[in-house]
Amino acid sequence: MARLQYVVLAEYARVDAGGLMTVVGAGFDRIAIPSLPSQIPLACAMRILLAESEKDARLAVAVQPPSGLGLRMETVLTPPVEAKPHAGEIGVAFAATFNLPVSASGIYSFIASVDGVESEAITFEVEVQKPPEQADV
Repeated sequence: MARLQYVVLAEYARVDAGGLMTVVGAGFDRIAIPSLPSQIPLACAMRILLAESEKDARLAVAVQPPSGLGLRMETVLTPPVEAKPHAGEIGVAFAATFNLPVSASGIYSFIASVDGVESEAITFEVEVQKPPEQADV
């Protein structure tokens, strides 16, 4: 059965044609924005492990705001043709970068599911933070 090996939130993430993942600005749990409503760039990077016998896995990711409607994306991951199994499993990397609409401050939840089973939930806080006042020169 396919399973999530890891997931990380970042400012930017991509997977190249060879399956190599690049992640920039990862590991945050707080995002400051100047005002509401807003949009923030958000990326997720993850690796799914499939059993050698599996042909694909259904991946779903969702972002749930503190209130209101969230965002959901689904895709089917298939191993690259040249993929070779390691210890009976094949790793498939996935990355997505998108603009997240933000209408409220508070705790947001990022939820990843593989084949309909919730695998990971990561939370981060969005707060409104006015830029510091500039002194007159």
